[in-house]
Amino acid sequence: MRVIRYILLALVILPALALIAFGPRAGESLPPGRVVVEYWEKWTGPEEQQMRQIVDAFNATVGREKGIFVRYVSTSAINQKTLVATAAGAPPDIAGLWDSNIVPYAAEDALEPLEDLAAAHGIGPATYKKAYWDACHYDGHLYALISTPGIVALLYNRLAFEQSAADLRAAGLDPDRPPRTLQELDRYAEALTKRDASGRVLRSGYFPLEPGWYVPYTWMWFGGDVWDARSGKLTLTDPKVVAAFDWIAGYTRRLGAGAANEFRGGLGNFDSPQNGFLVNYVLMEQQGPWMANYIGNLRPDLQQLKWPRDVEMTKPVAERRQNYSWAVAPFPSAAPEVHDVTYATFDALVVPRGARHKREAFEFIAYVNRPDVMEKLCMLHCKNSPLATVSREFLDRHPNPYIGVFEELAGSPNARGVPQIPIWPQIFDELTSIGQEMSLGKGDAATALARAQGRLQASLDNFRDKQRQRRGQGGSISAATRGAVN
Repeated sequence: MRVIRYILLALVILPALALIAFGPRAGESLPPGRVVVEYWEKWTGPEEQQMRQIVDAFNATVGREKGIFVRYVSTSAINQKTLVATAAGAPPDIAGLWDSNIVPYAAEDALEPLEDLAAAHGIGPATYKKAYWDACHYDGHLYALISTPGIVALLYNRLAFEQSAADLRAAGLDPDRPPRTLQELDRYAEALTKRDASGRVLRSGYFPLEPGWYVPYTWMWFGGDVWDARSGKLTLTDPKVVAAFDWIAGYTRRLGAGAANEFRGGLGNFDSPQNGFLVNYVLMEQQGPWMANYIGNLRPDLQQLKWPRDVEMTKPVAERRQNYSWAVAPFPSAAPEVHDVTYATFDALVVPRGARHKREAFEFIAYVNRPDVMEKLCMLHCKNSPLATVSREFLDRHPNPYIGVFEELAGSPNARGVPQIPIWPQIFDELTSIGQEMSLGKGDAATALARAQGRLQASLDNFRDKQRQRRGQGGSISAATRGAVN
């Protein structure tokens, strides 16, 4: 096992050290007399090119004025490489991470606090929607700002609702509106599900693991929590958390484990024309605003029912929505009196500990968070804005005509970010596995969560013990390379 650990560690460290010593290099010529800010980002494809537009615009304007040049490089495994480079004392000046990295990295003292620089640039609580601003903090410090955010809503097949109007009405449901409670969603799903004579599922009104990205956050819609910040204890056995995972299992019980697993095996990859939602195999799902871009690229016919895209974009939002076979609404909660529950996710811009050009790096981060720049980037990526206010043009000309729904959800008092737990990535993986077990019809939610509670609480306690030891010895990220492998 020790040999295997060394091999795994080498597989993580050697590419990162090569990155530090020899690259990455974007290949552009560097203007003389400017401070070069190294910016590592995870995006590839169109998203990478769209962020490059923002970088180029900064270099040509604010960067030129202030003597800064941002060298932008797309690289894989950025979370591991950033952590290892930071431990080695040669981090990039900016790293584009995920929201789930912020607290674990900050707890390892791997990030620079940014509150003073943010205040100097006029960036504060009033700048952001609360869920995003709160999620950028840990232990009283600001450790990140946002490049692009996301918000989770209900995406549903509007045309399928119309075509199944008789079935929905027979079940006492209204085909002209989406479900408003989780109980209603289950009833809609049952009425919309179709089987053949042998019981094989041909389509499902809803299927929790399509795409399944937000399964570890399902408890949010049940009013539960996996964490008690005051006691520092995990609460995976909270009855509302158990109910959330039992709800996932409920779909497998109703469909039948064999039928559910066969159906799931027939769903296509997310980024393909065979995506389950795009081929009408799954009629409702949890999704973010970017789905409009994917549908436009993979199945443009689904959002050109009346006009081609260029004609649609000249019309008011209410008319634009009629061009789409799908629609968006808040994903309903299990508590009828609690509305607009959502998970507020985002891509983060951080300054790793020991970065050589912290102030110059923040000039670029602040530039990205200017309202005009943020709105441009979010429209390119087809996402909502994390900022407290948005322009009328953003709402009217956004590529997703339902962006207003996402904006309202992002500003909801029931919008929540990643739990501020230092071992959240490990908890996320455990909850994902439990969701998979429930979907496969294996075991029960209460037992699975009780087992996970014991393991994860021990892991959290162990993390804290080691953290106290490191701090007592004056250390910071001495365990960074181990954390990159674990």
